Amino acid sequence: MAEAAQSELSPRTIAQDDLQKIHVHEALVAAHGISGLTLSVYVFMAKVFVVGHVDTHEQIESVLKTARQVAGVRSADGYLPLKDGQASDATVGGLTSDATMKAHIISALAVTPGVVNSRIHVEVLDGHVVLLGVVSGQEEQFKAGRAAVVEGVKDVTNWLLLPESRYMSIRRKVL
Repeated sequence: MAEAAQSELSPRTIAQDDLQKIHVHEALVAAHGISGLTLSVYVFMAKVFVVGHVDTHEQIESVLKTARQVAGVRSADGYLPLKDGQASDATVGGLTSDATMKAHIISALAVTPGVVNSRIHVEVLDGHVVLLGVVSGQEEQFKAGRAAVVEGVKDVTNWLLLPESRYMSIRRKVL
């Protein structure tokens, strides 16, 4: 409830995106050759983002093609690196684990002035950070991207979107 109050998107848009996410997830589970993958699906303003490891380059294309074919999807993009047999979520040789990095990034976002961290989702794969969500403006988008660069981060993909006027709430913003 508090997150919805801070969001600039209308409750209807958020509900439509949640339903779209279910449809995309169902399509990915039903698709031949990609159903066994562990993928995270995010939908904002009918734009789909898929994050997770894949086994082959063909699976990348299949995941994106499947997501784009779901009715109502405006676009689909993904951060889908090939699985690295040596990758691990544990701390190895002084390297920070993905889970630890994610926790540090979430903490950094929480204390960054001008960033509403409840609107930002963080994924970390092999030290690569993916930021997803809808923010109020370019300044918040930039600040969140900077805050995500914590120890161990190799790179940041900033997929934080600015709200589009037709997706904005017509109610007054909660200050």
